[in-house]
Amino acid sequence: MEGAQQLTSSPSAQSEPLTASVLLVDDHSSNLLALEAILEPLGQRLVKASTGPEALRWLLLEDFALILLDVQMPGMDGFETARLIRQRQRTRYTPIIFLTAHSRDEAHLVHGYAAGAADYVVKPFHPDVLRWKVEAFIELYRQQQHLRRQEALLRERERLILERQSELRFRRLVDSMPQLVWALLEDGTVSYTNRGWLEYTGLTPEQARREEENRRFIHPEDLPRVWSAWEASLRTGQPLEQEYRLYRARDGAFRWFLGRTLPERDEDGRLVGWISTATDIDDARKAVEVLRAANEAKDMFLTMAAHELRTPLQATRSYAHLARVKAGPDVAPEVDRALKGIDRGVNRMASLVGNLLDMGQLQRGGLVLKWVDVDLGALLREVVEHFQPLPEGHRVELDAPEGLVIRADRERLEQVFTNLVSNALRYSPEGGRLRLIAREEPGQVHVQVRDGGMGIPPGQLEHIFESFGRAHGISYGGLGLGLAISRGIVERHGGRIWAESVGLPGEGSTFHVVLPRRGED
Repeated sequence: MEGAQQLTSSPSAQSEPLTASVLLVDDHSSNLLALEAILEPLGQRLVKASTGPEALRWLLLEDFALILLDVQMPGMDGFETARLIRQRQRTRYTPIIFLTAHSRDEAHLVHGYAAGAADYVVKPFHPDVLRWKVEAFIELYRQQQHLRRQEALLRERERLILERQSELRFRRLVDSMPQLVWALLEDGTVSYTNRGWLEYTGLTPEQARREEENRRFIHPEDLPRVWSAWEASLRTGQPLEQEYRLYRARDGAFRWFLGRTLPERDEDGRLVGWISTATDIDDARKAVEVLRAANEAKDMFLTMAAHELRTPLQATRSYAHLARVKAGPDVAPEVDRALKGIDRGVNRMASLVGNLLDMGQLQRGGLVLKWVDVDLGALLREVVEHFQPLPEGHRVELDAPEGLVIRADRERLEQVFTNLVSNALRYSPEGGRLRLIAREEPGQVHVQVRDGGMGIPPGQLEHIFESFGRAHGISYGGLGLGLAISRGIVERHGGRIWAESVGLPGEGSTFHVVLPRRGED
C-alpha cells in the first residue's frame, strides 16, 4: 500500500490502472487509523479526511473509486456532505458507504439512501465484512475503468478508420480534379501530389516529392520570380497567388497556369502545412490576347475612320453653306428644307466622329486637359441655354450658387453636362421637369442632373458607362459612347460620376458628378 495521505500533502499523480483510490472520512483519527488497518491488505491508495469540507476539497483534486463516510460529524455531517457530492457532475455516481453507530432503523436508512448512499455499515462492524464490501466496489470500479479504456480504444480505432477513409476519399477526389495539386509540410517539403501532376510531368510519386524534380518543370524565365515568392510565403505564412508556365512532358509545350498556395493551420492557428493548386489558364490567356488584339485593331480602325471622315464632312458642310449663300434670301422652301437636313446630318456625323476620336484619346491616355478657372454656375446656365427652345412639355430648372469656381477644363466639362442634359431630355419622351443642382461640399463640388423619365434598369447602372453601353438598346440612337467619354473626362479631373435609378417609368434617373475644387494642372 502507498499509505494514507492528508490534504496537506500533494495528491499522487495518475494512479496505475490496477490501483484505485479510496477516500476515508471520519472526524475521529482513531477511526481513520482503524479503517486504514482494515483496508491495508487490499493494496489500494487510501486518502484520509477528518471533515466534510476537507473531503470535498479532495474530490475537487482527483477521482475516487469509493468513499467511506461517517454520518456523525460536527459541523457538516455525512448526510449533508453526501448531498453536496451528488450535486457535482464529476462525483455524482461515486459510490458512498455510510458508517454509522446508529441502529438500522428504517427511517435512518431511508434518510441515508436519499442522501446518496450506496450501502450502509453499522458500527461496530466486522473487519472482513467491510473489507469484502470495499473490495467489491473496487472491483466494480476497475471493471468500469476497463470498459472506459476499451471504449476509448474503440473510439480511437474508429477515428483512425474514418481518417483513413476520409484521406482515401480526399485523394480520389483530388485525383479526379483537372487542377494540379500538391500537399506540403510546414517547411515546404512535398508530401503528396495528385495524379494530374504525375501525368502532366511523367514523374513517379517518389520523384514528385523531390524539390529539384518539380523545379525543373517551371519555365526558366519564371523560375526566379516564382521561387522568390514561394520562399517569402514560407517565411511569412501568407497565401500566394501567381501565374507561371509549366513544361508538359507529353509534347514539350509550356502552358500558363494560375497557381494558388494556401497555408493549413490547426485549431490553435499554428502552421502545419500547405495546399497548392495550379489551374491551366493557357487557352484563356490566348483567348484574352486574341480579344485584346482584336479590340486594339477595332479601336485603331475607328480612330482612322473618324480621321478620314473629318475631311469629307468639312467639305460637305462648306458646300452646304456655299449653296445657301448662292441661293440668297429667296431660297425655295423645298431647297431650304434640304439644306437644313444636310446641316443636321453633317452635325450629327461630326458629333459621332468627335466621340470616336475622344474615346480613342481616352483609351490611349492621350486626352490633354486645359486647366482654367471655371464658374460652374455660369457653365451650367450656358448648357441649359444651348437646348433652348426646349421640346414641348419639357422644362429645365437650374439651382446653382453664384461664384462657384473650380479649376478644370471648361470645354470638357461643358461636353460632360451637355451629354447628361441631352440624355435626360432624350429618355424623357413624356416631358416633365429636369433639374440641375450644384452644391459646394468640403474640398469639392457636387452636381446632380435629375429627370422624371424612363429610368435605368438596376442591372444596367454600371454598364451604361462602358463603351457602346446602352440602357435601352438602339431605339434612342447614338453610339453609346457619351457616358463612357463623360466618365473618362470626369476621372481625368480627379472626380467621380455615377447614376441612381429605381428603374421605373416616371421615376427617372439622377446622375451625380463630383469634382475637386482645385484640379491638377
